[in-house]
Amino acid sequence: MARKRLRPTIESLIEAVGRLGLAPNTVDLEALRAHLELPELGAAVEDERVAHALREMQRARAFAETGVPALKRALPALRAALSKDHSIRWSVRIGIPLLDAGRMDLRIDAAPDPLVTEILDGMAARNDPARRLEELRATVAEMTARTTRDLRKPIDRLRGQILSDLREVGADAAAYLEHMDRSLRSRPFNFSPRLARALTDALTPVRQRAKAVAREGSRLRRLRDQVGFGAYIEKFTAARRLNRRIVFHMGPTNSGKTYAALQVLAAAPTGAYLAPLRLLALENYEGLRERGLRAGMVTGEEVLGEAGATHTARTIETADLTRPIDVAVIDEIQMLMDPDRGWAWTNALFGVPAKTVIVCGSDDALSYVRRAAEAANESLEVIAFERKSPLVLLDEPVPLEKVEPGDAVVAFSRRAVHENREILVARGHRVATIYGALSPEVRRAEAARFRSGEANVLVTTDAIGMGLNLGPLRRIVFSAVRKWDGVEDRALTNSEIRQIAGRAGRYGHHEVGYVAATEATGIEPVRAALAGAPTAPASDTRFYVRPDLTAIRSVAEEMRTPSLYEVMTHFARATFYAGSPFQPSALEEVLEIARTIDRARLPIEEKFVFSVCPINRRDEIAMGMLERWSLVRAAGATVPALRASLAGELDYQERTVKLASAYLWLSRRFPETFDDVEAIRHMRGRANDAIEHHLRQTATRKAERRTRRSVGGR
Repeated sequence: MARKRLRPTIESLIEAVGRLGLAPNTVDLEALRAHLELPELGAAVEDERVAHALREMQRARAFAETGVPALKRALPALRAALSKDHSIRWSVRIGIPLLDAGRMDLRIDAAPDPLVTEILDGMAARNDPARRLEELRATVAEMTARTTRDLRKPIDRLRGQILSDLREVGADAAAYLEHMDRSLRSRPFNFSPRLARALTDALTPVRQRAKAVAREGSRLRRLRDQVGFGAYIEKFTAARRLNRRIVFHMGPTNSGKTYAALQVLAAAPTGAYLAPLRLLALENYEGLRERGLRAGMVTGEEVLGEAGATHTARTIETADLTRPIDVAVIDEIQMLMDPDRGWAWTNALFGVPAKTVIVCGSDDALSYVRRAAEAANESLEVIAFERKSPLVLLDEPVPLEKVEPGDAVVAFSRRAVHENREILVARGHRVATIYGALSPEVRRAEAARFRSGEANVLVTTDAIGMGLNLGPLRRIVFSAVRKWDGVEDRALTNSEIRQIAGRAGRYGHHEVGYVAATEATGIEPVRAALAGAPTAPASDTRFYVRPDLTAIRSVAEEMRTPSLYEVMTHFARATFYAGSPFQPSALEEVLEIARTIDRARLPIEEKFVFSVCPINRRDEIAMGMLERWSLVRAAGATVPALRASLAGELDYQERTVKLASAYLWLSRRFPETFDDVEAIRHMRGRANDAIEHHLRQTATRKAERRTRRSVGGR
């Protein structure tokens, strides 16, 4: 015989609720079944029992909404939770102090005793949190005292273990206490016969971790002291002895601020010009020589000029922070805010040992310069410069087909530059081209073609923002107002727009400079920037710093590791700079290359040199070459000159120049390993010639073909 199928209990509840005059969809039927403690199938229900349960559930909800919050304010030790069946589950939170200082309370959740339960049930039934409140308060206090007495032995044992830990960690007790306190605040225990064992099982690993955190804190403190971030400013002893005077030549592009600074530099007995680019260092080295001064130039890859020079032009990364001089000029000081290279401006601003330090740049950097002067207890004079020729924004777009001789079209990627270039060449323009992947020599040659009139239009990236003499440049045309900065695609800052736009209308060539955009959407961002709108303040305004070799050695010794990756990871942690006005420069690329260089058995100081070698870290071929060079260095062999073909495409020649420059940079650090310098210089020169030949040839070729086709068509 077939078994009888049981009817779902929910169906019986639906019928009972309906008989009571309620709509089933207004009742939580599953909660009602749980409250009545009925099985899921086959239960019979009486209407009166259902009605009573619904009244109890309603009272519980009402008390949970109004009474429980009031009761918890009056008695914070009480904990309440509304269960699925809408009944209230109570517990009492008992805090037992583990130390006299009041830190680190152990939190025990205990079930209320019968008297506490009786009082709470009466309050809930009447929705009256004031009923027998004082009696409840006294009963909870007595229950807390009783539980504390019951736990005296395991708590004393735990307290003794913590005191022993504190003696072990010594001066770093604060870090231990903070970790334990944070762990215990988030970890209540339930009172049970096994509580003593549960405390031991749960808190033993927490104590071990707290000791490890304390030791790490101790190590971090020692490392901060050793590497000097705790006293960064004071480590520049030569600069601190001079009582320096800082002068800020503040103004926009084409205001004469750098020219005025160089006048002061040239008149001083000794001095240095610190440039953001090798190209600028070269131009000012030549300018110093033309003035009849004993001048020299120092960059990452070469040294030029007289021995014992009185005046030196340098790239800022090579600033001499030990030899006192009379005047130092730090150009483009707003680069302090750059996450990648800002560390070099920080070093120079705090550390260049010059009696007078002239910094040149935009007003965006004023707050940084002022804070630096105050921190170093040095005087600051601000001299404001005004632009010598006005900038006028055109209200209508200037598409590429309306570009005129004397214009510079600005894009923000190599690809966009070449696309714009081809369009302009096809329209009959003779185009000079400047972008970041080109060497300083080629950029200079292309700028010279534009100045001489051999090219009548310039196509460029923001590489023209600094370091190029572009005399006849009349108008800047933005073909985009966004750029990829290596991390994200973002809008140009107002400072960046002003820096680029300011190249138009050079004083002495034009009375007015013009600015335009190829698209209507680009006009308003340019208008806001030229109106003087400040760049949005950075979320973190600390100075960028990068560890030096002394710091690298100290951390490696303290960590007892030969791994550059592990050491640099330490420096990349924000906690390493806690409480400091400094923050780590962008070390992601250095970390990536450090992992590769760690494969070579080299002293950690040499690994660091390889890790900061100026090479394209996004180029797999270049990265592979750098790794091979480090392995050759580790093997004690020499690195021969690169082999390159003059028949290679443009991007091949660009890579050749960059690799050659990296070789020359390393040759200054490891001359016995990278010893084929003359061959490399010759190869780089030929690659630069090939690039310049390509740019010259393609600057007019398409225009000539177009002209021939037009003649043939007639």
